[in-house]
Amino acid sequence: WRPFVICVTEDSFKSQDSFDLVRWISHKYGFGTFMHYINGYLSKSTFQQSKEVQNKLLNISKKEKSRVYIDTIISPSYTSALAQVIQLSGISGKGNNLIIFEFDFDKLEELKKVTENYQLLKATDFDVCILRKSLSSFGKKESIHIWISSQDYENSNLMILLGYILLGHPQWTKAEIKIYSIIKDGESENSSSKLLKLVSEGRLPISVHNIIMIEQKDDEKVKEIIDDHSSEADLTIVGFRGEMLKKQKELLFDGYHNLGNVLFVNSQNEKEIINTEN
Repeated sequence: WRPFVICVTEDSFKSQDSFDLVRWISHKYGFGTFMHYINGYLSKSTFQQSKEVQNKLLNISKKEKSRVYIDTIISPSYTSALAQVIQLSGISGKGNNLIIFEFDFDKLEELKKVTENYQLLKATDFDVCILRKSLSSFGKKESIHIWISSQDYENSNLMILLGYILLGHPQWTKAEIKIYSIIKDGESENSSSKLLKLVSEGRLPISVHNIIMIEQKDDEKVKEIIDDHSSEADLTIVGFRGEMLKKQKELLFDGYHNLGNVLFVNSQNEKEIINTEN
């Protein structure tokens, strides 16, 4: 699996976090497209606006020495824009397979565009990443925490792959990955062996000492456990399932009060972890 990643956002100039994430993921192992969405109908005015936006983004891209493809899309609704974008061929000539959304930590309502269009993405087999941006951004880029639970193993390979891919970018070379597995009574040995096998078969540079099992007590909530252990992480990666998104909608991503940037990951298909460099 290689990431052919695309991000569609209206907030290109409020924060550079989503653009940075696209360029980091696509730097070594894949390709990236960054699309700025302009709400409206195509006209002389909106077309001129799109060109101005594109030029500003290209300047940012040149400054960062990025190979990410920059473009804009004008559409009267986010859904129609998204439908057009997901049908585009990636810059590699292949279709995109991963889409990134973003929202500010204190603006949960921004996620409606994701919850309302999730079925569209599911129908086209897109893996979905949602970046929750914090005031601390990506911090010092020295620590990545990946959280896996027994109810969420379908996302675990993609989560670990994304963490490993980030380490391949020069800005993350000093980073360390820690994998946390939340377990219940009787799961410890089985969960531990699964994770160790996953990491060893992929030959990933993750020490067994950085694979940490945390037992969930009866009165503990998963979000509270993550909040407690990853408050100092520069990026926390958490999986989510489509059926839970359907039930809880935006509230699924609420409740992480002490964390910096969080990347929520939903994998449509199981990914195989293979490190071709070894």
